[in-house]
This record gives sequence, C-alpha cells and structure tokens, in this order.
Amino acid sequence: MAVVFLRFSLLFLLFFIFNQCTKTNPSYEACERADLDYLACSLVVYQSYTYCGERSSAVTGSAETKADAKFQCDAERLIGSYLCEDIKKKTCGTK
Repeated sequence: MAVVFLRFSLLFLLFFIFNQCTKTNPSYEACERADLDYLACSLVVYQSYTYCGERSSAVTGSAETKADAKFQCDAERLIGSYLCEDIKKKTCGTK
C-alpha cells in the first residue's frame, strides 16, 4: 500500500512540475492565445451566419433564388470556420 502511495505521490509531483514548466513556456502562451482567438473568430462566424440566415429567409423569388441565398450563407460559414481553425493550427500546430 505504501508503495502505491509513493508511486502516486511521485507521479503527482512530476505532473505538477511538468505542468508548471509547460505553462511558462512561450509556445504554451501562444497556443492559449490562439485558443482565445479561435473562440472569438468562431463567435464572429456564428453571428455572421445568423445574420445571413435572417437575410436569406427574407429573400423573395423562386425556390432557386432562396436556395442560392441559403447556399451562400452555408458557404460563408464553412469558409469562416476553416479560417478560424487554420489560424489556430498555424499557431499551435495540429491538435
């Protein structure tokens, strides 16, 4: 039982030391900032998609015209999401 406790304590201590080193690492800080940038970017994309959806629902005309408006919103959302993800990957690497 004491051996298990000792191993657990050693692992906890190593994790704590490693965690502290990681948090002071400049790349960790850059990646943390990229996470915040990703969230802000995603929020902008979501708001833009919502606004575009409201505009496209107000479009009058044929079914093809309405479908075109919806397709444009979906395409903008997809491209925006891709760009947000790309910004994060360039800063943090692939996660």
